[in-house]
Amino acid sequence: MSGAKEQLGHLLVLVAERQWTALARALADLILSWPADYPEAMRPSMLALFETALREADAATLGEVAPRFAGQSTLPLKVLNLLYLSAPAPMRREILMRNEIEGDAVAMVKDADGVLILSAARNGARDFLSAFAVGAGLPRKTAQAVLSDTGGEALAVFCRGAGLDRATFSAIALLKGPRDLPLAVFDTVAPKAAAHLLADWQKTNAAPLHSQIAAAE
Repeated sequence: MSGAKEQLGHLLVLVAERQWTALARALADLILSWPADYPEAMRPSMLALFETALREADAATLGEVAPRFAGQSTLPLKVLNLLYLSAPAPMRREILMRNEIEGDAVAMVKDADGVLILSAARNGARDFLSAFAVGAGLPRKTAQAVLSDTGGEALAVFCRGAGLDRATFSAIALLKGPRDLPLAVFDTVAPKAAAHLLADWQKTNAAPLHSQIAAAE
């Protein structure tokens, strides 16, 4: 147990110093290789802390961490959903399938302002990213990842999850999406899976970091 206490102390330092990259990497190592002498009762708190670290980490860190969790069927879906935008294509499909199977029938998605988003796209808004983030109810970092996805699946997930139709998806994709984005991808995303995934993207951290660590002690 002394090793666990030392690990918690190290994590507290990373939290206090807001070292999100180091925290996300350390927690990824811990979760993927759980020490035999660590109590299982610690795992939920470590996963909650990992979720927080992923929400705060930069895109490069997420891109490094996400592929390591491919095929990890025991990882909570809400954590996998935060890795989706940085995951390789096969892992993305697995995440969408789990959302379809395990997701709530009615996901608590914040209303998206499709009119605001379309207006900003059509009128050539100088800062379309900000308009999209506000209209979508997404953190700016997440909005950037959605709009930058060259395959278009992330934008399809947003539109499907928010209840926006194919015409709206196509307009956003053609006006502000990557070049040659395949519009047919919209039809490959199931609405229920998209709504559950989008609901997790829209969430913000509720519990203070230190309380998450304290719960493991």
